[in-house]
Order: sequence, then structure tokens, then C-alpha cells
Amino acid sequence: MNSLSRYKRSKGFGIHSPFAYRFITRVLHERLPYYAYSEIMLRRHMSLNLARNIAKHPRVISMKNAKLLFRIANFFNPPAILQIGTSYGVSTTALLDVSSTSKLIIYPGKSAHPDVYEKVTHRYGNRITQRGSVEEATSAYVDMLGSEGRPFILVNSIDSEDEKMMLHGFLLDMLGREGTVIIRNLTKSRLIADLLSMLDGALDHGMTFSNGNIAVIVGYGHLPRQSFLLWY
Repeated sequence: MNSLSRYKRSKGFGIHSPFAYRFITRVLHERLPYYAYSEIMLRRHMSLNLARNIAKHPRVISMKNAKLLFRIANFFNPPAILQIGTSYGVSTTALLDVSSTSKLIIYPGKSAHPDVYEKVTHRYGNRITQRGSVEEATSAYVDMLGSEGRPFILVNSIDSEDEKMMLHGFLLDMLGREGTVIIRNLTKSRLIADLLSMLDGALDHGMTFSNGNIAVIVGYGHLPRQSFLLWY
């Protein structure tokens, strides 16, 4: 796909699926402000100020991508969220800003900075449950979700091949339950890129939306298997 075609698709041109058109134009490419953007900005500034004591150039999620995570969560409004991997807590709070009743289970991973994370997420602390491994986090999430809930999962980082393989099987199961999976840092991690490729190759329904660095897979059973490469 050339740049012009990708640009047109990002604006919704040539998209025949009503769901895909709505998701692309009203979520991924939405430019209107949301009520939580100011809170997200405050948390990001807090994390930047704290992270400067740890690293000269801290890799804090961009405001653009933090707002994107909020919009995606706002669209699906999940009561139970699973997060794999974090650095400073901004992505966690962006997801939890959607609803005061939503809860999140997280495996922080090896890239986490616990002191900063706890300060940034302090206000949300009673809604966050940390687990010490991917296996523990996924098991706890299934229990929290129950039998009727639609999964909503954010994967920021993966620490090993074993975690990648474990997540591959688990995420396929969750997408089979009409879940939504967001996968970030595709250009920064081979493990992350491999995971997306494996999921794309195994799915027989659902839609993948990607800008090359962040991918969103929506596993709704009525959606045909399609992948969209976009600018957002």
C-alpha cells in the first residue's frame, strides 16, 4: 500500500465495514478534545518530572499515544482491564480515566520503575492489582472478568520468548471471547512484533488496525478477517 492509499484509508475512504469506518474516524483519527485529556497531561508531566531522576532521556509514552489509549478504552468502556508491561504508569491511568468503576490487573514487567509508577498511579491505587508474572496476571484477570465479560488487554512490553508464547495462546483465547487487544512498541521490540504477526496469522475473524507501532485487534465474531494499515 502506498502512502496516498494509506492516508485515504486513515480518513475512512474506501472502508466498507460500518464498524471499521466508525472506529477509524471516531476513535483512531478523532481530533476533538475529550474531558480526560487534561488529567492525562498532568499524569504525564508528573511522570516526566519523576523519571528525570532516573534517566537522562526517560521513555515516557507520548501525549498523542496516551490520548489514543484513552479513546480506545472510552470506545469499548471495559470494566476489567489487563495490562502487560509498564514504565511509569501513564498508560495505566489513561485507561482508568475512562470510568471511575473500572479495575485493572497488571504485570509490570522488567521495564517498570516502581517508585515512579506508584506515585503516578497513587490516586487509582485501589483499582489496580499487581501480579508478579504474566501467568499470575492472566489467571487473575480471567477470574476478574468472569464468564460474560469482554476482555480488554494492553500489551506494552514482553520480557522473554516464554512470555511471548504464553501470551500468544492466552490472547487468542481472549480474542475468541470477542476481546480487544492493544499491542504497543512494535518498532522497538522483536518479541512484540513477533507476537502481533503470530496473532494475525492465527485469527480467522476480527480486524487489526495498525500504524506500524501500535496495533489494535478487535475480535468481534461478526467481523470478517481484515487488517488496516493506517496513519494515526
